[in-house]
Amino acid sequence: QVDNRHARLDRRPAEVGGRPVSVYQNGYWLGLNVPLQRESGLPRYSLSQPMLSRDQIRDIVSDAGRMPARRRFAGATWIKNQGSRGSCQGYASAKALERARVLAGHAHVPLSGEYLYARCNGGQDMGSTLAAGMREIQGHGVAPESMVKWQTYLWNQMPADARSAAPRFRADECYAVDTPDELASGLALGFVGVVAVHVGGSYSRLDSAGVRGASSGVGNHAVGVCDVRIVGESYQFDEFGSWGLGNGQGGYAWLDWGRTLQSTVRNHEFYLIRVAKADPQGDNPPEVKA
Repeated sequence: QVDNRHARLDRRPAEVGGRPVSVYQNGYWLGLNVPLQRESGLPRYSLSQPMLSRDQIRDIVSDAGRMPARRRFAGATWIKNQGSRGSCQGYASAKALERARVLAGHAHVPLSGEYLYARCNGGQDMGSTLAAGMREIQGHGVAPESMVKWQTYLWNQMPADARSAAPRFRADECYAVDTPDELASGLALGFVGVVAVHVGGSYSRLDSAGVRGASSGVGNHAVGVCDVRIVGESYQFDEFGSWGLGNGQGGYAWLDWGRTLQSTVRNHEFYLIRVAKADPQGDNPPEVKA
């Protein structure tokens, strides 16, 4: 039986500066908690992985033969709705791992945001942290979506077969991200990221180019990012959320670092998933010899 007691150490009351932070705002459910202090539990991306120049990134993402991630991962198969639970982090991390597995050549297995949230929330529907989710996808894994009932969030609601299956679906290599250059380099090379945004009055408004409105704050919502583009001198990152297809452009929207991510990275350690572990019971791609 898995010990879930450590999850409580990652949580803080749902308040910042003494003011309550609602998990329901502007018509959507949130649920990302701010850690008591910004954690740094991963190797830094730029210290061990390729840092690309702006021109190299532009060449990769503008290649006519490259399929944009939002086209590859389009529709209700990939974009889910967390419902009325504060499970955004569970969804962001589980669905980032789900995409990373497919990009690594593994069979597509939808993974459960509810399961991961139950691993991280300390037994209450009071949100979770990015750091808790990152540790879980590496250490214990995520159960298939088909094994977990939608909107359940307690560990004792997770079926035995889901608990047994979860270790088959884990991340192998994750890297911390602190800068837009790190995030852009990793996404251009096929990594999948998890970041924090702050949902305020402007966040849900997209401009004519599909870019989220400026929204600064501590970070109250977790989303995945799966692609990058360059507009002028700025990087923009393609967000996939957990509010269904009606959110943004079929569940996607572009995030500008300065407008939506620069403030939240101060409190949350963003991360990139490079490699997903092979499912020992799956039909895995052949190993590539160096």
